[in-house]
Amino acid sequence: MSEEKLRLIEGGADKPQAVLRTLTMTGFKSFATKTYFEFAPGMTVIVGPNGSGKSNCAEAIRWALGEGNARQLRAKKSEDLIFAGSETRKAIGMAEVVLHLDNSSGRLPISFTEVEIARRFYRSTESDYLVNRTKVRLRDLQDLLAGANLADNPFVVIGQGLVDQVLALKPSDRRIVIEEAAGTRRLHLRREEALAKLVAAEGELVRVNDILREIGPRRELLEEQAGKWREYESVRAELRRRALRWYRDSYGESATARDDLRSRLLAVDAELAHIAEDVGSAEGAAIVDEEGLTFARADEERARADAQAAGAADTRAREELAALRASLAAIAEQHGSAAAALASIPAEIALLTGRLERLDAEASGAAETARHAAGRLAETERALAQRQAVASVSSAQRLAAEREALLRESAVNAARNESGSLQRREAALAEHARQIDAERAERSEERDAIASGLERARRAIGTASRSTEALATESGTLHGELARIEAELVLSRGRIGAFHEALTRANDELETRRRALAADSPALPQGLWWLFERVHVPHDVEPAVRAALGARVVVSDSLERTASLRESGLRDAMIVAGLPAAAPRGVPGTPLSEALEYADPDAATVARAVLGGVYLVEQERTALSRAKDLPPGVRLVTRSGVAVERGAARIVADAADDLAARRRLAQVEDAISRLSHERDAARTAERDLEAERDRLASTLAERERSLEDARNERSKVEADERRLLAHDAGVHDAIRAASARLDALERERGEVRSRLAALSRESDAANAARAESADALARAEGAERLALDELRESEGAAAGARLETATAEQRRATTARVREALTDQIAAAERRRQLEAERVRALATHEEDVSARVSRGQHDADDVAERTRSSQEIWERTRERAISAENARRDSEQRAAKGRERMAELRGERSRLAAEEERANAALRLLDEQVRAELGLADDEPLPAPASIDIEVAEPGRTAQQELRDLQKLRRRLMALEPVNPLAAEELAEVAQRHDFLRTHQTDLEKAITDLRSLAAELARTIAEQFSSTLLAVDREFAAFFTRLFNGGSASLRIAESDDDREESGIDILARPPGKRVSSLAQLSGGERALTAVALLLAILRVRPAPFCVLDEVDAALDERNVGRFTQALRELTDRTQFVVITHNRATIEAADALYGVSMDASGVSKVVSLRLADLDRAGAGSA
Repeated sequence: MSEEKLRLIEGGADKPQAVLRTLTMTGFKSFATKTYFEFAPGMTVIVGPNGSGKSNCAEAIRWALGEGNARQLRAKKSEDLIFAGSETRKAIGMAEVVLHLDNSSGRLPISFTEVEIARRFYRSTESDYLVNRTKVRLRDLQDLLAGANLADNPFVVIGQGLVDQVLALKPSDRRIVIEEAAGTRRLHLRREEALAKLVAAEGELVRVNDILREIGPRRELLEEQAGKWREYESVRAELRRRALRWYRDSYGESATARDDLRSRLLAVDAELAHIAEDVGSAEGAAIVDEEGLTFARADEERARADAQAAGAADTRAREELAALRASLAAIAEQHGSAAAALASIPAEIALLTGRLERLDAEASGAAETARHAAGRLAETERALAQRQAVASVSSAQRLAAEREALLRESAVNAARNESGSLQRREAALAEHARQIDAERAERSEERDAIASGLERARRAIGTASRSTEALATESGTLHGELARIEAELVLSRGRIGAFHEALTRANDELETRRRALAADSPALPQGLWWLFERVHVPHDVEPAVRAALGARVVVSDSLERTASLRESGLRDAMIVAGLPAAAPRGVPGTPLSEALEYADPDAATVARAVLGGVYLVEQERTALSRAKDLPPGVRLVTRSGVAVERGAARIVADAADDLAARRRLAQVEDAISRLSHERDAARTAERDLEAERDRLASTLAERERSLEDARNERSKVEADERRLLAHDAGVHDAIRAASARLDALERERGEVRSRLAALSRESDAANAARAESADALARAEGAERLALDELRESEGAAAGARLETATAEQRRATTARVREALTDQIAAAERRRQLEAERVRALATHEEDVSARVSRGQHDADDVAERTRSSQEIWERTRERAISAENARRDSEQRAAKGRERMAELRGERSRLAAEEERANAALRLLDEQVRAELGLADDEPLPAPASIDIEVAEPGRTAQQELRDLQKLRRRLMALEPVNPLAAEELAEVAQRHDFLRTHQTDLEKAITDLRSLAAELARTIAEQFSSTLLAVDREFAAFFTRLFNGGSASLRIAESDDDREESGIDILARPPGKRVSSLAQLSGGERALTAVALLLAILRVRPAPFCVLDEVDAALDERNVGRFTQALRELTDRTQFVVITHNRATIEAADALYGVSMDASGVSKVVSLRLADLDRAGAGSA
């Protein structure tokens, strides 16, 4: 693997990382008080006895970075993280940890070079996360830390338990550790989230398709109902328009009188309201004035109290001013005495300076003597030093020769041992390469099998998708059909109810008309019958027939039978007995008998005979103009009911129309028959619809079950596809890893062969050098003996020179001590002079300050006097306001009393007008009831005032009866349209809006499903590539660190196959310490397991470096020699990672850049002492 690829995996080896600057804890576990740690780049070590709380530092960092599981922090619940108190110290209510990070590299996605992260937790269970002292969510904090590889990174804070746990994990769980090192855990979460969204989107798409299939028929039905409702509304509006016009035209004078009374009542009410408002205003003003009076009196009392207080303050200010002036006089006196003492000190300093000059003259002579003695001593010691140097050089040459000889011997032995080890390593590498090549071939075959399985799975998914879509379409169709049938059932039941109601009304009307007709047309004796019971008279010729025959015609076979009619009480009836002769021809118009319809031949014969001389003409003018020319027995009739005979004309009245009654009776009977038939047909249709509904419901339930089975089958096949894809990715990773390992092994074999050749050359050179070292050792021993003899002679001469020099030095030291005493006295006098001068300056300053205070006191006294005068004036003004408020309250009460008297008069007038209005309203209600009865209007339908009805006037010549008939026609049309759905338009708008929204939603879901599938596939490829690359890098670094820590041996990471095809492959660790053939972790000793875990940890930190890393007693299981190797490896990693190490090991402490000591006092609170070792080294070098 290239170095560029490795740096890409590692996040950029050359990039500067965000580092931890400071850690501040307050109330966190044993750190009750605010405790501050400052960390520099490199390695900081924290030490302390057991139980002192040093591990709480690591837990504080982990907690501040977002750890939410209290058990991971050695606590049962979050409240246990707050200092709980001790026997001598109270508990604390809040824990806070603050981390200060250096973001000058810009790794954190925030525009600050310094980032402060804080977390607080209160005993009330409230918790806050803060970034640069601004509250944020935990999710926001994790997103921020993810940019610097600090979010969800288990390698930021590492405890001894985590190191041991890596080896104890199952291979599948150990894979998670590598994934976290590779940074793919967040990608896994994103892919799982994308797959979850994909499943949800597919389910939502199926649901949307089902709803669209369901509401499509519903929309069509609502469109039909909305059209019917619009027609219904149009007819009802026309009915209302005509009814309102008839009501307006029929309105009487009572409305005018009522309106006049109402206007007068409104005027009285308005005046009453106005006066009531005035009375209320006056009463409110009285209350306000009363409150103002109360406030004014209170203000007056406060102003009086303020005036008294201002007078007292004036007195106090004058007393304080007198005291300040007395103090100023005392300070001036002290200032004069201090100046006198200062003037006497210079004379004392001059006397001491003269004594010091005499002593310096004596010291100069003694120093000259000492210099001559020191010169002789220096010459003697230089000779001694030269001979000592010669002796030392000779000894060093001998020792160097001995060491060189030993080194040459050791190099020969080391080359021999290394050559044997490299030969064995070369053979092992060759065997390992053969195994990897076989494994790669086996994986390639397995991947071909997986590709075939994937192809089958994709075909199965396509088949299942088509089946699911077909079933979903059929289910949607059934849903729509079922909804249509349910709607038709509702309409059918509504029609049945309408038919039943119409039948009831028709039967009631039939019975009423039969009773009325029976009262007017009594039962006839045998042999007699009513003509119009067997003849149907069209509506347009009814007036003409009645003009010709009258309202009632009785047919008899003989006149003798008519005698019995008197006994039945029949009056005003035409009796036909026998058939009169036919009328002559040549008469204008058409025979009236031809315009009638007959029930049987007898009725036709009788009617033609009776109406033989009656002719129907269209115009009255024609009938009247031909009246004088008509032959006897011939009559002309018009459709309007005018009958013309020779020389006479007759107009038939509209009242008591028996023909119309009989025609209406026949219509009602026909309507009852028709309605009964339609009701029976509707009931039959309802039963058919219910049967169809039950059948469709059963079919729909069966299709829903089939659809669910198809969806389950598709989900199962898709799960198989995802499993095969994951397996394929794992196999692909394994092939790539095997290829990479094979390349690495070949490179290592080449390096081993090169090293063997170099060792051979080095061994020959070492043997030649060993012989030369032996000769050099013999020469060095002779030179050393000669140098030691000369050294002893020089040591005797040096002893005499030292005695003379010591005597001169003693005299010089005595003189120096006396001079030092005089110097101290002069310095003391000088300090006393400075103190007195300082005292004089202080007294002067104090004097100025007191003078300023006197000035301010005088100014304050003047201000207090001014405030006293102002308070007196305010007191006078408040007294005047209180008097004004009393007068205003009295005026408001008088105005309210006058208003109440006027209100009593108006209420009496209103009672009289209300009684008259009630009588007028009674007359109008009677009219309204008549109008509603005539028009058939509902009681809750309002009738507007006639004057406000803005409708065109009726056509000229139309009577009130004609208007009523038009209204009745419109009512029948309205009833024919019922039942209707008044909410159809609103429901249609809602359904149409929902239908359009669902169409848009369907398009969006299809696009989202495509995007999510692409995203999931892309994430899967990225995860596989990143995991494979990281595994190769960690494997390489793991092998290197293992060999280094064990001083030999080999180790590697290998992908382990899973027994369950649905699970991802795990990671196996193979380790072989030097001199052993063990490869299983279970066969390693405890120390070997610890070193192996540390090697893996270091490899991960090398490949995926964190900005900073806290190691909590990770080296506890290592001996002193292995700790040295461990700390050396850590020092190499400090170029990219800042380390904070919690330890007890001396070797780790010696390798630290800074050292913190943690201890616990008697109150159970952890204390910290810091030491920067670099500063200590510089201080030692400076003193040397």
